[in-house]
Amino acid sequence: MKRKKILVVAPAYPFRGGISMEEAYLYKIISSMGMDYKAISYTLLYPKIFFPGKTQYDDSKFIPFEHNDKIERIISSVNPFTWWKAYKKIKQEQPDIVIFRWWMFFFAPCIFTIAFLIRLRMKQTQVTIFTDNYISHENHWWEKYLVKFAFTRAHSFIAASEFVANQIKNDFPQKTICTTTLSIYDCYNLNRYDKPSAKQMLNINTKEVIIFFGLIRPYKGLMKLIEAFPLIKEKRKDITLLIVGECYGEVKEYEDRIRDLGIEKDVIFVNKFVANEDIEPYFVASDVVVLPYESASQSGIIMTAYAFRKPVVVTNVGGIKEQVLQNETGVVIDSNSKEDILQGVNTILDNRESIDYAKNIENFVDSFGKQKLKQFLSTSL
Repeated sequence: MKRKKILVVAPAYPFRGGISMEEAYLYKIISSMGMDYKAISYTLLYPKIFFPGKTQYDDSKFIPFEHNDKIERIISSVNPFTWWKAYKKIKQEQPDIVIFRWWMFFFAPCIFTIAFLIRLRMKQTQVTIFTDNYISHENHWWEKYLVKFAFTRAHSFIAASEFVANQIKNDFPQKTICTTTLSIYDCYNLNRYDKPSAKQMLNINTKEVIIFFGLIRPYKGLMKLIEAFPLIKEKRKDITLLIVGECYGEVKEYEDRIRDLGIEKDVIFVNKFVANEDIEPYFVASDVVVLPYESASQSGIIMTAYAFRKPVVVTNVGGIKEQVLQNETGVVIDSNSKEDILQGVNTILDNRESIDYAKNIENFVDSFGKQKLKQFLSTSL
């Protein structure tokens, strides 16, 4: 019997970030189901003029679930000739399902074109769009038109939260939607550190540590956490705020605010994109992960925190609360005000002896979405 084949169109290593990591986890999940896997990746994602970071490429020495032989790099986001070339390669492969990884409107013309050609000329192939955002955090007024334009070509959707699934359902009520989650990013835990050695490596001497991790952009609310930290310090004298991530924007405004508040001795600010093999000690050393977002559909940082069995404090925005069991795996706060952040952090740190956050997280993630994703892929074939 011929093995079923799934082809994924997505950024893959050496592109960096959560979207590429999710492609690696798709490879792991689909391969574990006994199906053939193929990926078509990009040669260019963003023209340099549009990219706010230092580089789009990952120079990590540790590459999770390496599968370079399954990846073909064809697509330039700005070159329609490569879109045709990608379609021709997909036609040659004759997959049962093509999964397009969606993350922002910039790629709408490219994804629409390839999906349109598949729908027109490959009647036996299903087209699915897998997305963790429907509308981006910037929420431009014209964006929804581009998104709907691209999404019309899909037979079905995979949504990484109920929040996103409901957004899609409003515009495409007749189409199948699989609601799942992002993967638990357990690949970063290399078991090289315990808490004392991680804190020693990072030169942290305080009893407690809270961490903000990930790319720093205005909607992620880091400034709110910085401004809340003096209040946290009033009760918890022996505590460090650990900020780790590359700043997309002006880092000076954060550094100046830390200095103005007089907390520079209590803050460790690592302004860089952290290689895969170097992520572990930051989470192992920490007691709670704080994500005071202004907007969110879900969060890959929560998935990383849970991999290290760390509780989280998150704001009640978008679908992010779906990833948290209140007072069991973390705390959902009403807003990212200083007072609410203080309440969330204190709730977790004050209850560590009575609530087994690590055990709760372990039980919770067992119900997460890869099982739903496997069921959806099996029934779609």
